[in-house]
Amino acid sequence: MTGGLVLGLDVGGSRLAGGLVEPSGEVLHAISVPTARRGPGRVLDNLLDVVQSLRCEADGRGRSVVGVGVGVPGVVDEVSGSIGPDIQNLPELRHIPLGRILAEQTGLRIAIDNDVNALLLGEWTFGQARGLRHVAMLAVGTGVGGALILNGELVRGASGYGGEVGHLCVELEGEACFCGSQGCVKTYAAGPDLARRARILFAHTPTPILGMLCGGASERIDAACVLTAAAQGDPVALAVTAKAAQALGAAVAALINLCNPELILLGGGVLEVGEILMRPIRRWAGFYAFGAAARATRIVRSAFTKESGVQGAAALFLTRASRPGAASWARAVPASR
Repeated sequence: MTGGLVLGLDVGGSRLAGGLVEPSGEVLHAISVPTARRGPGRVLDNLLDVVQSLRCEADGRGRSVVGVGVGVPGVVDEVSGSIGPDIQNLPELRHIPLGRILAEQTGLRIAIDNDVNALLLGEWTFGQARGLRHVAMLAVGTGVGGALILNGELVRGASGYGGEVGHLCVELEGEACFCGSQGCVKTYAAGPDLARRARILFAHTPTPILGMLCGGASERIDAACVLTAAAQGDPVALAVTAKAAQALGAAVAALINLCNPELILLGGGVLEVGEILMRPIRRWAGFYAFGAAARATRIVRSAFTKESGVQGAAALFLTRASRPGAASWARAVPASR
C-alpha cells in the first residue's frame, strides 16, 4: 500500500469530516462541512461530494487513493455494510447499504463501521493504545458510545452491538432512553441530557453563574453552558455533572469487571472539560469495580477528538485491509459514474 492514501470519513449528526490520510496516520488534507449541507434527505449526496472533492485533491498531489474508511454514528451490519435502525442522529441513513453504494459509486474498497469503533482503532493504530491487546473506549458527546478491543481484535458481537456501553442500565427505575430501555448511562451523561437535566433544576432553583451564561432563559441552557458553569462552581451545573460522572464511573467499572482491559480511553466533547469529570469518574470506577482489576486498568482521556475521526476511519480501513478475508469488506466494483 506504499504511496497510496486512505480516504477517511467521519459522518456526524451535524458535521461531516473527510481527510486524506497517510498509512502512518498523518492527515495530509482535511475538510469539514455541515452534514445537511445539501438539504434534508441528501446526506448521501453530500457524502459523495466530499469523496469526490478529496479524490480531486489526491489527484492534484499526484497520489492515489487505495480505499475508503467510514465511521457512522450507528450500528453497521458487518456483511452488507448496511446501517441498522439505531442511528438516532441521522435517521435518514437507517437501513441504507452505505458500503455497497460507496463501492459502486467510487470503484474503491470500502470499510464501514460505527464511529466509536473507528475512533478506538485510530488510538490502537496511531495513538495511546498501540501495542496493547485489551482496550476499551467511551465517547461522550451527543450520545454515549463505546468500543472494545480484546485479545487484539475489535469486538463487534453477533450483530454489531458489541461495546454499546452507553446503554448499560445504571438506574433500574431511571429515565426513559430512546433505545427503549431506562436508566441508561446516556440519559445522565450525554450532552443534550446534561442540558435537559440542568434546565429542569435551574427552573426550580436559579443560580447566578448558569443564569449569566444563559441570560436568565433556561431554554438557552446547552451542554457547553453546563460544563462552563460547573468549572466555575455553579451548584446546579455541579449537581448535573456529578450525576454524569457517577453514571460514567459505573460504566467504566462494568468494563473493568467484564473485560479486564489494560487501558480505558475516555473521549468526546463532553469530556473535553477535563479533570472536573475525569477525577470523579476514576473515583466511582474504583468504587464499583473489583479493586485488583481497577488497579490494573489505566483510565485516561483520549488524545483523539471528533476531528480525529478521519484518522479513526483510516485506521478502520487499514485494519480491514490487513485481513482481506474479513466479511466486513465492501468489495470494489466498477464505478457507475
